[in-house]
Amino acid sequence: MSTKSMAYDHPAYTSVRGLPMGAITGNAGKSTKYAAFTAETIKAAILHVEVAGTTSGDVLSLITITGTTTTTTALLTAGSANPAAGVAEYLPLATAIQMAQGDEAYMVKGADATLTYASSLEVVTLPLASVTV
Repeated sequence: MSTKSMAYDHPAYTSVRGLPMGAITGNAGKSTKYAAFTAETIKAAILHVEVAGTTSGDVLSLITITGTTTTTTALLTAGSANPAAGVAEYLPLATAIQMAQGDEAYMVKGADATLTYASSLEVVTLPLASVTV
């Protein structure tokens, strides 16, 4: 296999993908971690509340790591039973996050041990990024 850059309007660059990030459970629970395979943009987080929380102020954050720089982006502050179980949340980022090849992303929640999310990220590959063919 080899890598190449294609035309800026190639479907590889215009298709938005959902990345399953797994369940986020327990006190300070984390999603699975994702390493970017090429230059990408994170556009949004998508959550499904599986079990509603029991405390207020539980903050869900997106953590991105570029080299030795870690950035935390707050996505949602949950209250007691808000959002309720069964609720889906689409959380577009105010500012899209650019990732270079090898950068890492994951989500982490606060101390509410009951609150449980299913999670994913919405990403798009940057035009002219190198991809494997």
